[in-house]
Amino acid sequence: MQVGDYAVLPTCIRDENCLINFLKRNSFKYEKQFENDPLDRGYLIVINVIHRIYFRIDKYYLPSAQKLSEKEFLDKINYDKYSTHKKLYSNNDELIYEGYTTLEKPYGLGVAYYSNGNKYREGVFGRKGLLEGKEFYSNGQLKFEGTLIANSGYGPNFPNMGNLYNEDGKLIFSGKFEWKKGGVGWPMMKYPRYRFEEEDRPEIQYL
Repeated sequence: MQVGDYAVLPTCIRDENCLINFLKRNSFKYEKQFENDPLDRGYLIVINVIHRIYFRIDKYYLPSAQKLSEKEFLDKINYDKYSTHKKLYSNNDELIYEGYTTLEKPYGLGVAYYSNGNKYREGVFGRKGLLEGKEFYSNGQLKFEGTLIANSGYGPNFPNMGNLYNEDGKLIFSGKFEWKKGGVGWPMMKYPRYRFEEEDRPEIQYL
């Protein structure tokens, strides 16, 4: 299993079809080359929410992986029947987010944007921002891909595991990020050292 992977064990044809249709609507790509022969023993649907891909493998191929039902997977990515897919705009009428929302706030799969129209963040959003996915520099270059820690205290979510790139696209760090709490509880970097939040990031209100 890689960072961002979920293993879904289908429960019935109807729920499986609903899940596949959800993935297709949200631009997940079917990657047949990653599949293996299920040998008529049943299969898992492996879904990576960071790279937005999915494929099927023999259900015994990942014996230690946590298996989720279709509903449990949707719950993990903050999607339920009350979710609304919509666009959110800044006070200057600039698009700042498109995706699933709760109470007019980002919650679930979505994409946030800089004022120049480039992507800022994309992936799964929670109560304080991105939980897993990608972050970009305002020039369009990928900055980070991986998972973040849902901050239960003061301040935003912060990277946990993944890859960090500079503005020229060079990989400068890969692995687990090290953090500590500041004097008021705000997350502070221990390693690697880098600019945590972009100065020109969009002002987005979360739950």
